[in-house]
Amino acid sequence: MPRLVRFTIVHMSYGGLVGILTATAMMMIRPEAFGHGGGVEYIALMLQLYAFAATFSLGSLATALALLQRP
Repeated sequence: MPRLVRFTIVHMSYGGLVGILTATAMMMIRPEAFGHGGGVEYIALMLQLYAFAATFSLGSLATALALLQRP
């Protein structure tokens, strides 16, 4: 596997995992913050998890590229 492809997959995966964990922690602490009043709507929760994962994965990739050591 080329180095760039591996670099992209690794950093986007780590960022997506952090995003999912962040959204899950927020959901466990205060579900009202996501707009879930009485119960949890699973389709809405999955879409919110996806939104957090996408945002954090691109942020992680951008940070990794910005901090990359150049020769």
